[in-house]
Amino acid sequence: MSIANIVRPEIRNLTAYQSAEQMDDTIRLNANEACWNSDAGQPGISLNRYPEVRPHELRSRLANWYGVRDENLLVTRGSSEAIDLLIRSFCRAGQDDIVLTPPTFDMYRHYADIHGTGIVNVPLDLDKDFAIDCAALIAGCSSASKLVFLCSPNNPTGRPVPRSTILALLESRQNQSIVVVDEAYVEFGDAASIAELVNEYENLAVLRTVSKALALAGTRCGCAIASTEIIDVLDRVMPPYSMPTPAVRHVVNALAPERLELAMSNVAGTIAARDALMQSLRELPIVDRVWPSSANFLLVRFRDAQLVNRVTSDAGILLRQFPGQPELENCLRITVGSDEEIAALTDVLSSIRVGANV
Repeated sequence: MSIANIVRPEIRNLTAYQSAEQMDDTIRLNANEACWNSDAGQPGISLNRYPEVRPHELRSRLANWYGVRDENLLVTRGSSEAIDLLIRSFCRAGQDDIVLTPPTFDMYRHYADIHGTGIVNVPLDLDKDFAIDCAALIAGCSSASKLVFLCSPNNPTGRPVPRSTILALLESRQNQSIVVVDEAYVEFGDAASIAELVNEYENLAVLRTVSKALALAGTRCGCAIASTEIIDVLDRVMPPYSMPTPAVRHVVNALAPERLELAMSNVAGTIAARDALMQSLRELPIVDRVWPSSANFLLVRFRDAQLVNRVTSDAGILLRQFPGQPELENCLRITVGSDEEIAALTDVLSSIRVGANV
């Protein structure tokens, strides 16, 4: 497959911005940087110089962690930036569209709206625990469908997309669509990453992030994993110096073997706490349903979600609402917090009686 058949014509021959050359052990008078280092409270970090155009050590560490080649990975400012880059690179405003499976991560729609990209919705099947109808998804694609977004595990339902569905979509949309699999929460489930297939399926792009499993949301670091053709396109569109030096250092340090071992231990603890919370919630009379989850959150349908949200908010506990989404009526998303946070939540929820004056 040639990615050139899918990429926007304006991007196809785009020349990447030529930033100032960076070489170690040289006198850098080519980038209009300050010649003195500001005191920013970061010992050993020189912030007067621009960071690397692309953070090569970080890319290599992430590629090793995710089991892919360096050239198949582009470091981005969170996986959200990768969503933006993909839509900007492959979708023409007013002509092309993306295909979504709502309810799902709303940033896909948000960036499509920003870029004037059409949206085709193929809703999940609520009666089948928010399962994807693979045949309906394939039928929903057209010649204008340049990107198909699959969040696996899905946010907010917590359900993973079966590998068979992803493979069927990749096969059916060869030479027509990039299938984007967002694996922000994959570490919290049993399903393996599909990133290993990016060189087998050139229309596959996988999004990963260190925000969740590695507890580094504040660094705003994620990545796109794809064929070298897709990575080259995204790299040309992405501005230079994207990742701040302190963020790069923090993530590189967090990818040391002993830090990763600790992170995976914390992930295991979160999974155990999630499963225990699910059982506790199912015993509450105010809870109508709790869906199984392969992520670090639970989707819960309450008998009166507005009441629950008001009471928990008054107690200083914030839960995620979904206004304007009828398929999520009376649903709230609950992140699995610390033991103390979960105890505080369950205490408040246990005190609520639907129909009582609260």
